[in-house]
Amino acid sequence: MSEGQNGGTAVPEEQKVAKSLSKKLKNALSRKKSSKDTSRADKLRQEIGFTEHTWPAEKVYEYYGATPENGLSSAQVLQNREKYGWNRLTPPVVIPWWVKYLEQYANVFMILLLFGGVLCFVAYGIDQSDPTNLYLGVVLFLVVFISATFSYLTEAKADSVMEGFKKLVPKKCKVLRDGNISIIEAEELVPGDVVEFGDGDQVPADMRVVIANDIKVDNSSLTGEAEPQEREPDLQMGPNGKPVTVPLEAQNLMFYTTIVVGGSGRGIVIGTGDKTVMGQIAGLAAESGNDEATQFQIEVDIFIKIISVIAILIGITFILIGIFVAGASAIEMIVFAIGIIVGTVPEGLLVTLTVSLALSAKHMYAKNVLVKGMPSVENLGSTTVIASDKTGTLTQNRMTVQHAWYDGQLVTVPAARNLPQLKAAMRPGVIKGPKYDTEAPTWQALQRVATLCNNSRFVLTDADDEDKPALNLAEEVQAPDFNLLGLTCTGDASESALIKCVQLIRDVSEYHAANPKLHEIKFNSTNKWQLSIHKPEDPSAKNPLMVFKGAPERVINRCTKILINGEEIPMTDEWRKKYQDAYENLGAMGERVLGFAMKNLDLPMDYAFTNKPEPNFPTEDLTFVGLMSLIDPPREGVPEAVAKCKRARIKVYMVTGDHPITALAIAKQVGIIDQDKWDAGKALVVKGDDIREWMEISDPVERQNKWDWALDHEQIVFARVSPAHKLLIVENCQRRGENVAVTGDGVNDAPALKKANTGIAMGISGKDVSKEAADMILMDDNFASIVNGVEEGRVIFDNLKKSIAYTLASKFPEQIPFLLFVVLSFPPAISTILILSIDLGCDMLPAISLAYEPKEADIMDRPPRNPDVERLVSRRLISFSYFQIGLIQTSAGFLAFMSVFNDYGYEWGNMIGRGISWERGPLICKPQIAASGNLWAADCHFGCEEPQKTFGGQTTLYGQAADEFRFCKDGCPIPFNGTADPFIEFTQYGFRGIAYDDTTFGNKDTAIQATCGRTCSWYAGLSDQLKDRFIAANDEFVRRVNGGVVDPINPFNYGGDAAYALYLSRAEANMFDQYCNLPNADQYGFAGRGLVNDGEFGEQGSFYWWNGQVQYFANLDSQKSVLFTGQTAYFAAVVVARTADLLICKTRKESLFTQGLRNRVLNAGFFTMILFVCLISYVPFLRIVWTTRPLFVLYMFIGVPYAMFIFVYDEIRKMIIRNYPKGWVFETHIGNNTLADNRGVISHCFECHYSSYTTIVVLQCCNKKTESPDMVSTNSSNNWDCLVDQLNTIDALGDVYEKKKRLRRIIVQLDALYEGIRDDVRSDPMVGCIDPVDVKRVLDKAKQDEKDIQIAEDELEDTERRVPVNLEVVGDIDDLLGGLTLGDGDNDGPSAHVQETAQRRPVTGRRYKKVVRASGKQRQHLPARQDIDDDTGSVDGDHAGMPTRDDDDTTDEEAKRYAVPASGRTRLTVDIPIQHEVIAQAQRRDPIMAGHDRGSSGSTHAHCGVRHVQNTDGVSSSYDSDDSITSPAAGTIRTVVTNTK
Repeated sequence: MSEGQNGGTAVPEEQKVAKSLSKKLKNALSRKKSSKDTSRADKLRQEIGFTEHTWPAEKVYEYYGATPENGLSSAQVLQNREKYGWNRLTPPVVIPWWVKYLEQYANVFMILLLFGGVLCFVAYGIDQSDPTNLYLGVVLFLVVFISATFSYLTEAKADSVMEGFKKLVPKKCKVLRDGNISIIEAEELVPGDVVEFGDGDQVPADMRVVIANDIKVDNSSLTGEAEPQEREPDLQMGPNGKPVTVPLEAQNLMFYTTIVVGGSGRGIVIGTGDKTVMGQIAGLAAESGNDEATQFQIEVDIFIKIISVIAILIGITFILIGIFVAGASAIEMIVFAIGIIVGTVPEGLLVTLTVSLALSAKHMYAKNVLVKGMPSVENLGSTTVIASDKTGTLTQNRMTVQHAWYDGQLVTVPAARNLPQLKAAMRPGVIKGPKYDTEAPTWQALQRVATLCNNSRFVLTDADDEDKPALNLAEEVQAPDFNLLGLTCTGDASESALIKCVQLIRDVSEYHAANPKLHEIKFNSTNKWQLSIHKPEDPSAKNPLMVFKGAPERVINRCTKILINGEEIPMTDEWRKKYQDAYENLGAMGERVLGFAMKNLDLPMDYAFTNKPEPNFPTEDLTFVGLMSLIDPPREGVPEAVAKCKRARIKVYMVTGDHPITALAIAKQVGIIDQDKWDAGKALVVKGDDIREWMEISDPVERQNKWDWALDHEQIVFARVSPAHKLLIVENCQRRGENVAVTGDGVNDAPALKKANTGIAMGISGKDVSKEAADMILMDDNFASIVNGVEEGRVIFDNLKKSIAYTLASKFPEQIPFLLFVVLSFPPAISTILILSIDLGCDMLPAISLAYEPKEADIMDRPPRNPDVERLVSRRLISFSYFQIGLIQTSAGFLAFMSVFNDYGYEWGNMIGRGISWERGPLICKPQIAASGNLWAADCHFGCEEPQKTFGGQTTLYGQAADEFRFCKDGCPIPFNGTADPFIEFTQYGFRGIAYDDTTFGNKDTAIQATCGRTCSWYAGLSDQLKDRFIAANDEFVRRVNGGVVDPINPFNYGGDAAYALYLSRAEANMFDQYCNLPNADQYGFAGRGLVNDGEFGEQGSFYWWNGQVQYFANLDSQKSVLFTGQTAYFAAVVVARTADLLICKTRKESLFTQGLRNRVLNAGFFTMILFVCLISYVPFLRIVWTTRPLFVLYMFIGVPYAMFIFVYDEIRKMIIRNYPKGWVFETHIGNNTLADNRGVISHCFECHYSSYTTIVVLQCCNKKTESPDMVSTNSSNNWDCLVDQLNTIDALGDVYEKKKRLRRIIVQLDALYEGIRDDVRSDPMVGCIDPVDVKRVLDKAKQDEKDIQIAEDELEDTERRVPVNLEVVGDIDDLLGGLTLGDGDNDGPSAHVQETAQRRPVTGRRYKKVVRASGKQRQHLPARQDIDDDTGSVDGDHAGMPTRDDDDTTDEEAKRYAVPASGRTRLTVDIPIQHEVIAQAQRRDPIMAGHDRGSSGSTHAHCGVRHVQNTDGVSSSYDSDDSITSPAAGTIRTVVTNTK
């Protein structure tokens, strides 16, 4: 024990809150939590370093200042407490609830929406005439508040892990201090205290046992061992003859919070508080919380950030364009910013996701899975590894009799719950193999001993209800629904299992009553047996009966006879051997075995039996009756659940503190380990000692390699592991990219449950600590419920993708109108409040309803989701939602919008450039007469703005007038024929226009004032010459009009001063002269008045245009009403089109006709969508809030054709997906062969260049015929070609471990590839140029290669021979050395420099061929095609290790294809010692992998990286780089490796 043991010092609450709040605010946007104290984390992952248990007791007393007689003195107690602290756990920092709630607002979406709400209030503050911005701001704030509150309430879970540990802490204990025994609070204990304990006590600290009287301790909460463990003062000896010193396995240690279930004793406290095993677990549970977000949360956060960045960038970019290019005002740009934010951010997405997850959690609760954290629902569906505790999770956590051996036969003992179930189990054929026979006399004797030599009894009363009558067990067992195995019993687990086994045959209490006990010797750890003496129930019996039970080896040693078929016969060596075989077989199955014996004592019934100081009766010369074996049996349904996990490609690991043999037996029973996998070396049992050895490795790379080696096995059991080991298992699985779910029910599972991606606790048997640390709780403690959870998780992922696809499809029709608003100044086709109406009104229920979609048929036959490939929001989904369905919906909306404008006389050409000022001023247009005679508007622009209320520091007449009398507010009325108003911008012939040159106004601003700012001052400033010129121009125009000589389309095209014809008429000049001589004449007119839009102005002769006609009065309300009507029609058309979008999102590949409309919630969503459109369109008070207008009924159906198109388009798309599951394939010919014909060549010749943005892989082949590369396209859904290429280059690796690791990864990918395409093959067996038969053949070959490497390694370990080998190597020296792994030790051959070069420079992307000429007389793994002399065993040198083929088999075409120049070779000869007899095994490569045909003697081959090889005797052949080349025990190999340049 270290000196620096710390107590539980409390952290001030203020510091906790401040620290937590500071951290949260600092990481509000990044959502990243600060790193832990790594040194503390590392220490927690190491086992407690107790050494006191290896010391003599006297040294322990001395070390802590105590004595056996007096314990600690009061002064020493204070000194030790000062040094070691209090015996309590350090509480973790707790984040206040309000900080957690505020965290919900740190979401980027929330911040953007809050910013949008603030902008709405700012806009309303600037212009309070329009309450729409006020309503919108309130709605945005409500959306944020509701979303944050709902997320907090649904996601909040109790962070009270330490509270669960506090419940485990003992309250009081007996301690020896100052020579007196006293009872104190457990937290007052200090190291060195001498504590006394007895049956039923809870261990108050980690203690070294110094006195033990038959002590048994229940360690199941720590180690998972169901059987109570014996405790003695001394260490027990291990199988190796050395003491077992590992703390958790040491026999003289007792641990904090465990329970003493038998005996009494005394111990010295050596660990308190955090420096106990339980304290370590508590620290790990608090420290190892999985701070990393789930994959689901990561993907959602990434999507949110991307969308937010897009919204911000679009907003900033186009605001700048609007202000500096389009000349928009600040208020207009604020409105635009609000629209972009609302249009880009899917406001309802977070609520939809949260509600969908909550609904899924509700579904899971109906399946007995309680979800504590919402994201855990989907995360469980992505699980790739389930690391399950054994005790209480896979097993029932109660010992059960499994087998019995009597009469020389091993029989099965059914574990029945009641008598009807036992009778059913005893029927022939129900249970395989022999069963016990209740009529057999030996079984009856075995039953008698198991019943009488047993102190366990059933607890038949209810401790919580004393008035409730006790159970009548004899009657209850007759009921088919009664569970005898679930009853609580007194005594230890083994005795409880025995009485549950025999109770159904004969009532235990009745049996004991009929055979009264006369004497007994209880079990103790020294004897390892117990006996009891009874008066037999047979009235004729004259002598008492002794029954004997204990460890089989102790029992058999006391027996001289054995009971066979009810008769006692001598115990011969033959029977001892049969007993030993049965004992070993039962032990090998992981079962605990008990031996049973009896003896009829030759003593009277009233004999005074005693065992002190020694028994006064014989305990030898017994009759052996039989054996019974016990095991903690698997739960019902677990094997089926494990099988489902296998089908779903989920690996199930057993992680337990139990014995490896027991763990392996249970693993085989439930299917975690298959016998064929075990035999093939693909299954593994990792012991805690192995992990300890790995953790002692100082090199982190080597330590990681050890973990990788173990985790590369397909099926794994971890046994005898500590809580720290469990955490390491989880962490290493996560390091390898696994999504780990951990199940457990004990305290020892808490750290791993917290660290895992998904922690799953048991609801009934689970400790509070494990429940609080977990993300989910199994309410029925059934491992099989996990499979339901995985299935539900996969379903919710599918449905969430559907919801997101549906939700995102509305973003395009929401964003495009606002982008056009700024880029083209097009009137906004939709308002921000209508965008919110789509997101929160129309889409919310339909999006949530997709969570109710039923599962797809193959949901549990798919492999776990690969987050790198199948993301929640992928580019494909965005492309489909935004640019396909979203574009169609946008088209529907704009058709409706333009239809409304067209019907009101506004053509689309007249709307471009008018959007920003549409609601500020009325349009004035030049009326035109079409060829059909219809009147239409052309060259529409805006006129003059609203008059100024103040000018020059004085209030104008316009400003003094009441609102109802401001007749020029929206534009002055046009004078009728024969009338005039000299101060307005119109004459009876239309708009005066804006014209200027150097002879008139000189600049645009002066010209604008001549039209819009006409005052007496302006008139007085005109020169007489200019007045006369304007009047003359007007007279000329009037004359032409009256004479009918003007062009009706363009009446001012006659030249001269026509541009100034409407500036001033003679009548207007007279009126100026008259009015300007009146008092206050300086206030007449509209001083300082400008244009509505400074960037444009109306054409000369334009009139007001609204309602499709020329108008003399401005009607801005009508113009706004048209915009609102168009926006309403746009909204309605998009919603109608989205009904089809909702339909197509019901399935991902299946046709809607197959899926049907069974989702009632979704069907209701259709109704709500249409109802919402109708309500806001036709209900008056709703129209005011939403600024909508009632639609003509035909406008409501404009979106119907688009909806039909969406439906048909998607049905066709899905049909193509079903028919072409691997996509389209474009084939290009190579020579005269198609790509499909040259798959073998391509797989060997091409380099794969992948692009993450395309589904096409471009392959480049080194074509020797044309000397220029051909480009070939093929389907890239699988990495078939590159996998084969990698497989062919594996032998270039020198490190055998690296070979195995690389090969294992390739096999996994090939297996996934084969599974993926096996069921997708059409009538044409080629799918994407990949034949599943080829994939299967290559997969099998790769697995055989892996097995061969393992065999070679195993053989290498069995031999110490080193054979010198001569290698003659032809090729590039540097490249060559990179491909060789050179030997070491004696006769090493090459220099150390060469060896180092060879080991550190692996060959990549090149292949070397090897050929062997071997001599010798031993046959070691020779290939099939060899000539072997049966007499001598020698190998023909011309064919040794080489597949051959006739010369005539090589065609001219092949010779051309494979021919290479014979130049460019470098020869190097080295002698390399080879460890082990060389295995002359040239494995035949499949052509699909090698990409070429085998050569024959004398032929020359080279092919795109395949190297020409020639043997030293002239025999030529081609071999793959991963051919295994070895030699006999003696002799020399000469290998020629040619690197073709």
